Amino acid sequence: MIVHMIGNAHLDPVWLWRWQQGVDEAIATFGSALDRCDEYPDFIFTRGEAWLYRQIELLNPAMFERVKQHVAGGQWHITGGQWIQPDCNLPTGEGFRRQILHGRRYFKEKFGVTPDVGYNVDSFGHAATLPDILAREHYLGYVFHRPSQQQTPVPGATFRWRGPGGGEVLGFRIPAAYTTRADDLYGQVMLSIEAADEAIGHVMCFYGVGNHGGGPTKGNIEYILNNRHAFQGAELQFSTPQRFFQLVNPRREKLPIVDFELQRTFPGCYVVMQDIKRPQRYGEHLLMQTEAAIQQWGDPADHAGQTQKLDSAWEDLLFTQFHDILAGTSINAAWESVRAMQGRARINAEEIMLEVTRRWARRHLPPVNQQQIALMNPGTLPFDDFIEHEPFVDFVHKWGNRWLSTADGKPIPYQHVRAQNLAMPTHNIVFPAHVGAGAAGVILLRDDAPPAELPKVDGNLSATPTRIANDHVAIELNDRGIAQIRGGGHDLLNTGITLHLREDNADTWGFSITQFDGPVTDTLNGCTWTVEETGPLRARVFTDVYLGRSSLRWTLTLHHDRPRIDLRVDVTFAERFRILQMPIDLRAAPARWRCGQPGGAVTRAAAPVEWPLHGWAHTLGGPGLAVVTQHVNSASLDGTRWTWSLVRGSLMANGSGPTKHAVGPDVFADQGTHRFDFQLTPITTDTPMDARFDADATRLAQPPVVFDRYEGMNRPTWGAVPPRNLWTAGEHRAHQDGKLPLPEDSTIKSLEEH
Repeated sequence: MIVHMIGNAHLDPVWLWRWQQGVDEAIATFGSALDRCDEYPDFIFTRGEAWLYRQIELLNPAMFERVKQHVAGGQWHITGGQWIQPDCNLPTGEGFRRQILHGRRYFKEKFGVTPDVGYNVDSFGHAATLPDILAREHYLGYVFHRPSQQQTPVPGATFRWRGPGGGEVLGFRIPAAYTTRADDLYGQVMLSIEAADEAIGHVMCFYGVGNHGGGPTKGNIEYILNNRHAFQGAELQFSTPQRFFQLVNPRREKLPIVDFELQRTFPGCYVVMQDIKRPQRYGEHLLMQTEAAIQQWGDPADHAGQTQKLDSAWEDLLFTQFHDILAGTSINAAWESVRAMQGRARINAEEIMLEVTRRWARRHLPPVNQQQIALMNPGTLPFDDFIEHEPFVDFVHKWGNRWLSTADGKPIPYQHVRAQNLAMPTHNIVFPAHVGAGAAGVILLRDDAPPAELPKVDGNLSATPTRIANDHVAIELNDRGIAQIRGGGHDLLNTGITLHLREDNADTWGFSITQFDGPVTDTLNGCTWTVEETGPLRARVFTDVYLGRSSLRWTLTLHHDRPRIDLRVDVTFAERFRILQMPIDLRAAPARWRCGQPGGAVTRAAAPVEWPLHGWAHTLGGPGLAVVTQHVNSASLDGTRWTWSLVRGSLMANGSGPTKHAVGPDVFADQGTHRFDFQLTPITTDTPMDARFDADATRLAQPPVVFDRYEGMNRPTWGAVPPRNLWTAGEHRAHQDGKLPLPEDSTIKSLEEH
């Protein structure tokens, strides 16, 4: 048996410290590892994460040159090929691809190497789709530590990990730990040997001080040198993960196949710190959309600069994918910088998108002597849905005879809805739009004479304080929330959908739990539903209510001729040691459910445990529901109870186990305002519908780019009189001298009366 001794130094660049402290520790750790390489010619050090190498390159060029020398000499091994060790559930599929693209590109440019071993030894669970992603990038193997054998049994430390798409890599779960605390490695070696498959003849054993950096000690190295043959039937060798997998690969047919996800480690961290998770998800989608816009509409002369700026934005978000960031398990002092990085990525993308779309529109959209609403869809999916837009009409108080048409003059139905600013005369409208994939066009906002008959909308869209319905679905409302949903000819709920608070004394990660099963302390009641819109294109009701110490607004929306329910929860969360959940009590108990994952999906058996998910989930086995959301990442399905976990008031970065009391200056997570959007669709099939709901989730995060467009100053004019809200001293003087009449609906007094 060959025991491959993997000298490493696990280092979280952000966790119980800020990123600047992580960089300081990286410098110290790299220096220590380099000294060990100089002192012990047989020693090999393993290090991944391109972001850390870049910090050394920027801050200590001499040290970086030493690293390059030892890489060339074979004593310093680069593994992983990623920018950072990310969370392995929450990034988008493109986000994972970018982790590899940017990491490998850096390592190839600086060191001439292309790592082919995935290396996420500290991440909190691994999506079933990761083997597919890694196989597409020609990875050989994957090293991880969590979940443990007790949490998720696998038939051996080394196995073939196969994804739902058929992609396969060799997997290795570190048997003991990826760090050590003592110079003596006896226990670590024995646990590795006991986990080995004798038929394979190879196993890895990790050693080196962590978590806040450090690396292999002199005592570790000398222990290996002095005990190479001290273990019966085994030889200790300084080695690398790549060498291990290369030697195992010819015997891969002897290895068992694992074709399931490696999950359910820390359920708490997939609910906490939603204000970090949400901008991360939407930021990644915005960068994808921006890249598509560059390719579709960008000027080739601008591509190099725009791509460089976009790459920089991606590298901000690749860093904030780090597992102790995106999973929400870092200290309060770390979050301000994280938010700044996410914001920098967003504004970079927004600037590129503005530049690309406006330049292209000026060059290619036909000039029209009408106010225009430009619609540009850079994505690969067509958009056929409703758009809400607030066109600028120079603060005209009355909408007048304005109407919408296509560019060729065909009238478009629209509906006035509540404006964002009620203090000024602005107008907000909803209208249907179809924009093909990679297509662009305009809607005309016209003030000329409308046709004799504007288009009418047929349908039975309606809203009352107890019921909201269209031709496809009907929702019964009560004082607890949603009493019933009827769709596809079936009543889909038992007791309905509500919101509740549950006692939650678990630590930030949820080290010792598999589900949130504390007693329910508060259940939503006293809902009084108010009708906000009644159609013809959109109907909407809402209720304002308190739950515990938190204030809530729950909004339900139906569109004309759409078989879905748009559900929004706005909450000002003020709970401590509580979790806010949305339980859906189904009419029938599904045995299975289908959940989105990065780049794919997975089928799960119904059980009380909490699962991470990505973008959507739907029940299997008869009439049921699909839920699409980019805001919630964790749910459980137990019998008829499908519970979505929204936000937790846990102690921030607390790993001390269950607790009920704050100590000293402890900070609670997720206090403040949050928004959660869901799309609920009745379904009647037992067939997975991955493509449909992947598309719905993508459209939710990548709507068309919408903006007002004019040709010169050809806007609808005020006429002779400006809006009454915008009168200034000049207008008052003109009125006083009889040169300017009052607006028809004006209550403006004369200058003397002011």
